[in-house]
Amino acid sequence: IIHKKRSHSSSHHFPNDNTTISMIELFSLLAVLLATCSLSASAFTTTPGAFRRVQQRPAHQQHPTLTHLNESPSTQETSTLERLVQDFEKTVQSVESTVSKTCKVRPALIPLSPDHRLGLVTTQSISKGDVLLSMPYADCAGLTADLARKTFKGVLPEKYDGWTGESGLVALQLLNELALAATETETGTGAGIVVKDRSNAVQSYLASWVTALPHVEDCASKYPLLWPEEDQEVIQSSSNTKLYRILDDIEEDANWLMENIFTNDNKSKFPDTVILDGREYPCFSVKGFTWAMTMVQSRSFFLDKAVRLIPFMDMANHDDEANEIRAGFMGTFGTIKGALLVADRSYEKGEEVFCSYGPKSAIDYLLEHGFVPEQCWRTNISELTLKINPEDRFYDDKLDILEFETYEQAPMDPTQSFDVVGSGVGEPDPAMVQFVRLAELGRSDAFLLESIFRKEAWGFMSYPVSEQNELAVVNAITKVCQIALDDFDACPKGGPEICKNILDSERIALQKMMVFLKRDKEALDLKEYYQERRLKDLGLDSDWSLEDDSMGDPDLGFGQTRLPGGADYDW
Repeated sequence: IIHKKRSHSSSHHFPNDNTTISMIELFSLLAVLLATCSLSASAFTTTPGAFRRVQQRPAHQQHPTLTHLNESPSTQETSTLERLVQDFEKTVQSVESTVSKTCKVRPALIPLSPDHRLGLVTTQSISKGDVLLSMPYADCAGLTADLARKTFKGVLPEKYDGWTGESGLVALQLLNELALAATETETGTGAGIVVKDRSNAVQSYLASWVTALPHVEDCASKYPLLWPEEDQEVIQSSSNTKLYRILDDIEEDANWLMENIFTNDNKSKFPDTVILDGREYPCFSVKGFTWAMTMVQSRSFFLDKAVRLIPFMDMANHDDEANEIRAGFMGTFGTIKGALLVADRSYEKGEEVFCSYGPKSAIDYLLEHGFVPEQCWRTNISELTLKINPEDRFYDDKLDILEFETYEQAPMDPTQSFDVVGSGVGEPDPAMVQFVRLAELGRSDAFLLESIFRKEAWGFMSYPVSEQNELAVVNAITKVCQIALDDFDACPKGGPEICKNILDSERIALQKMMVFLKRDKEALDLKEYYQERRLKDLGLDSDWSLEDDSMGDPDLGFGQTRLPGGADYDW
C-alpha cells in the first residue's frame, strides 16, 4: 500500500517522486492486488474430504475458553456449541458418580485447531501416569451390542447377525438414543424404545451427549462414508481397502431393517427423521444408519473383545504420542471392570488431554476417523485380499482345516485380508504366507491334507512345504499385487488430495513387497522344506554307516539295537 499524497492533476503522481502513474497503470496495480488477495483466500479453502492433520499444540498455546469449529464458525454456531457443551457438562456432573469412578476432566470447546470440535480438558494439575477418566462397563455408561440386543428384544430376531457386526448393533442403539432425545418426530413424540431400568438423570445425560454429536451435514465433508459419490469413487480406486464394500454392508443391513423392523406399522417408534435442538436428523433410515455407523466407527473403542461407544470418554481427541484407551479395573477395591484414560505426560489445569486411536493404516484412519495423523505417513501400508479357490479339488479339506484346526484363530474364513507393510525389506506378513501355502497346497503335497495330519496341517503351513508349493505362493501373491497396481493406474483423476497421498503410499508398499518376492523366488532352492525337516526330526538326515553306528555289532539286523534274547535282566 502506497501512502503518498495525490496531486489534483489529471494524472496521478507523487510530489516527492518524479514518477507519473497513468489511470491504466493504477487499475493494473489494483488488479494485481485483488488477484493476490484471491489467491491468499483460496489457500485457506478446504475441499471436501481434504486432509487435515491433527495438530499437537504446546501447552502454552492452549486456551480452552476460546471457541473453535471445524469450519470458520459464525457467531450463532459458536454460541450453539457453547450452549451444547455447557448443557452436557451439567448432566455429566449430575451423574458423575454413576457413570465414572475417576473424573479429572471436563468437556470443552477446543481452540486454535482445524481438526477438533469438542474435547476434554483437565480440571486440575495432572502427573504422568494418573488416571484422568475411568468409566465402568455399565449400560448407563456405554453403548454396546449387548445393550442393543436387550433394548430391541422382541423386535430384532434373537440370532440377528448383520453384515456390519457388533458396530451395526451399536449404531442401531445410537439411533434409538437419538429418537429418545428428540423433541419432535414426524408422527409426534414418544419415538424410540425406552431402555429398561434407566434413570431420568442418565437419560438426560445421554440425550445431551447425542445433541452434542456432529450433525450429518456438519461432517459430510470429513468422513468418506458421507462424501459425495464422485469423491467416493476416487477413494475407492485409491486404496485396496474398498470403501464400497463397507457401504454395501451398511446399505444391506439398513435395507433389511427398513423392510423388517422400521416398517410403516412401526413409524411411531422408528421414524425416518426426528427434530433435535431445532435441526432435522435422519434417524431410522439408510441415511440415518450410515450417519450412526460413521459415529460408531470414529468414536468407539474395542475393549475386552467388544465394541464400546462410551459417551464423554469418546470426546478425547487423537495424539500420536498419547496412550490408547485401555481396559482395566477400578473402584474402591479395584474389582469393577471398565475403560481407563491414563495421562501420557503431566498436564496443567485447563490443558486439553488426548488419547491415541491406535496403530492403523492411513486409509483406516481416513475411513474411520476422517483424518490421517502424522504417524501413518511414516510407514507405507496397503492391504491384500486372498482366498481359497472354490474350484480347488481339495477345497472341502482346506475349509475343514480353517474352520476347526487353526488353533486360537478358528474358525477362519476362506477369504482373508492382510496388511502389506512397506517398511524394512518388504517381507510379507507370515500369517499371509501361511494362509497362501494352504491355499496353494496340492499335487504331491496333498498328503498333508489326509485325516492323520489334520490337526497338524495348519502348523505345517508355518514353514515351507515344498519348492513347488513355495513357488506357487510367490506367484499367487505377486499376481494379486500386480492386479492392485494396475487398478491404481486406472484411478480416476481429481478428487480430494488425500486420495492421491494414500494411493502413492500404498503403491510404494506393494512395489517394495514385489521386489522382496522377486529375490525370494530366486532363492527357493536354499530353503528347508517339509521333507528335510521331517527326516531331521527322525534322525535320518545323514547317510548311515556301520562305523558310525553306536553299537557297531555286525550280528544286528537293520533297525535293531540289540540281539534277540540279549537283555541283561536279573530275574
